[in-house]
Amino acid sequence: MAAEELRSDPDGRAAPAWLVRAADVGGRLLVLAVLVWLVAALAVELTLVLVAALTALLLAGVAAPAVRWASGKGVPRWVSAGAAVLLLLLVVAGIALGLAARISAQLPQLRDALDRVSTQLSERFGVSMPSLGDLAGSGGQGGSGVGQLVGPAQTLLEAVLGVFLALALAFLFLTSGPGMWQWLLGKFGGRLREDVDAGGRAAWGTVGAYVRGLTVVALFDAVGIGVGLLLLGVPLALSLAVLQFVASYIPTIGAFVAGGLAVLVAYGASGPGTAALVLALVVVVQQIGNDVIEPYVMKSRLPINAAVVLIAVTAGGLLWGIAGALLFVPLVAAASAAGHEVWARHGSRPVAGG
Repeated sequence: MAAEELRSDPDGRAAPAWLVRAADVGGRLLVLAVLVWLVAALAVELTLVLVAALTALLLAGVAAPAVRWASGKGVPRWVSAGAAVLLLLLVVAGIALGLAARISAQLPQLRDALDRVSTQLSERFGVSMPSLGDLAGSGGQGGSGVGQLVGPAQTLLEAVLGVFLALALAFLFLTSGPGMWQWLLGKFGGRLREDVDAGGRAAWGTVGAYVRGLTVVALFDAVGIGVGLLLLGVPLALSLAVLQFVASYIPTIGAFVAGGLAVLVAYGASGPGTAALVLALVVVVQQIGNDVIEPYVMKSRLPINAAVVLIAVTAGGLLWGIAGALLFVPLVAAASAAGHEVWARHGSRPVAGG
């Protein structure tokens, strides 16, 4: 074995070069794994702040074209940004309040429908489902009256704080975003600065296009499925349509769950024939939305495939719950777009080998 392929320990024994390289790579991977674990642990501790900041970036990405257009027409940037944030608040609050009011009014009917489904499945296939009443009853048992109030009050306070922080940050991003970006670019120099600028702009454009496209697709799915449910005489059609719109913001899983709930309600109300028609309706409408409407609105596909989307939704849900399921897909898409842009700027060279 050549001398350059050997390494010696303090006792003078030679160590193969491959073992030295493996130890070197393993040590670096171990350090990287520890850093990733520390970052993940920190992200869990700062969930409220990070979720609010990422939500603000998404909202700013949606409203940025309108703010830029208004600023070009002579409207002060802070005025157009404030109006955009206020409009977003009114839209989100209106959807949330409308959905909550309609579901609370029709909750007994929904509970009866799901109970009928559970009874029919149990009689025909031996499959039992927990009813809404059982879930609500199990959640309300145990603890004192004060203890039962502290949890919901704390959750409500955190939600209000998160919404306020997200809206305030969105306003600041819309008004001072260009200055913040130039300040960040000033910390880099030469080719690296150009790469950071190109990657950041690619990520920003992807986030804005993703949210706007997802909104149009969610609206198309909700209208198409809602009209179909009305024509088929399925109860709770409007509530199911609104739920479809909201759930579509969780890619893949959200639309699947909302569509499955519509099928269950149709099965409990009108039997397997109507349920089969509703299933066909959900599949056709969602496929048209994903394969026709989304590419037309976004002009191109997301820079990630369906498998990565599913992994991102699952990982986000495990880490941050519903907020993570909503945010991880655009975050991964933005990172993918930025990485691809920088890679292309360097000639699309192989990552390893050659």
